[in-house]
Amino acid sequence: MTDLPIDLDSVPAHLGVRVSVGDDGWLSGTLETTPAICDRGTVPAYAVLYLVDVVAGVSLDDDPDSWSFTSDASVRAPLVAPPPTITCTAKGLRRGARSSTCEVPLLVDGGLWGHSFIGFSKVPRRPGDPPKPAFERDRIAERMNATSLLDAPLRVVAGFRTVDASCGVVSAELRSNLLNPAGAMQGGMVAGLAEAAAEDLADHLRLAGTARHVVTELDVRYLAQARVSPIVTRAWAVGSPADGLVRVDLVDDGGTGRITTSVLARVRPAPV
Repeated sequence: MTDLPIDLDSVPAHLGVRVSVGDDGWLSGTLETTPAICDRGTVPAYAVLYLVDVVAGVSLDDDPDSWSFTSDASVRAPLVAPPPTITCTAKGLRRGARSSTCEVPLLVDGGLWGHSFIGFSKVPRRPGDPPKPAFERDRIAERMNATSLLDAPLRVVAGFRTVDASCGVVSAELRSNLLNPAGAMQGGMVAGLAEAAAEDLADHLRLAGTARHVVTELDVRYLAQARVSPIVTRAWAVGSPADGLVRVDLVDDGGTGRITTSVLARVRPAPV
């Protein structure tokens, strides 16, 4: 279960994702929203992406000799006040020997609220890799459902540091509580860092004519594992400011290394 939190001290474990296992072995999930997580007045895209990642990723990850890494993900969410809960069940669209794709409709009160697609790559474990944890799906559900919720925004808890808002530069040290079992930054935390960069740039530029923005659409391409600390973002606006599009790259080794993730985010004015 490659992209699960390492332990109950991990930041992702406290994002409010609860899961259950269906008769077919596929997971269903619920995201419990809180004021701390929704500190800008909407459900952040990274939290939805983490929900989707867990539900689809754990359902597909059944090879003890291979990692199942998220390769790409998209989130579409409405600009509305946070509902108390968001639920979902992944649907497999393709399951191949080396890659898989799922769609994940997002529901509120049984109605379609948003949508996500997510893809995974199967990568054999290398010599020297950390051991892959072996958990039964029922045990995973029990473990995840026992955690408390964040009492502060992700930026604070994860230690994201704004370096230069005018260029969307945000830095994150690879703390142990941000990692997945493979020793890289967990995928939801990667998305959270990119979201912070997009918000900072949009706020600075007043991209949508306001001083405070939220991300409602997120397209993430995971290009490499973020393993060399610190991870640093860079961001720039795309096209007309009215479009609210922001491109973000995550670069390891203090911003001098390789691009680990490329992201396209759409920002909108944050609710008053």
